Amino acid sequence: APAAHTFASADGKCEGTVAVYKGGRVDWITTCKFFSSELGFGNLRIDGWATRETRCPHVAVHLCIVFNVLFVCIGCPPRTNLVLDDAYNDHVYGSVRDSIGKSLNDMHVECVEDKRFKQYVSKSHVVNAFMVAPTTLLYTIPCRKKTFAKVRELSIGYVEAWHELLDETEGVLVDGVSSRESQTEL
Repeated sequence: APAAHTFASADGKCEGTVAVYKGGRVDWITTCKFFSSELGFGNLRIDGWATRETRCPHVAVHLCIVFNVLFVCIGCPPRTNLVLDDAYNDHVYGSVRDSIGKSLNDMHVECVEDKRFKQYVSKSHVVNAFMVAPTTLLYTIPCRKKTFAKVRELSIGYVEAWHELLDETEGVLVDGVSSRESQTEL
């Protein structure tokens, strides 16, 4: 059972919670949120890692509000070399997911075509390392009710797609997964 840990800054201007979950093919999920109404920011992170029973990608949802701008980083980092593994790339990022009625690439294209989303290009090699998935969403967008609703929809969609991928018991995500080579890689 999750046991959330709450925390606050010494001056009480910032507070938050951290919780960790585990079970099934989920090796671990960490959720963290912290915010400060007084200072004008909020941050939510969900990071999920799959077990070695599957080559399902991991999932990351990072949302940060600063001065009415929403920073969005949502993605499913792959567990293979996408340049060498077309079947994985097509299956994970290009196939329509029953749970959301579209592919991760479809959601990526929605953001590319939506003028409210401004692509964020990081100068940090650490941030860029997470950009290995072809459908990672890395944007800033004005924080308004409609745009927040769209970002919420995208975030939930990625997590639902991830759950669907985790549940797969046959196909590209589990074929050969128990081999010594695959286990070493995973």
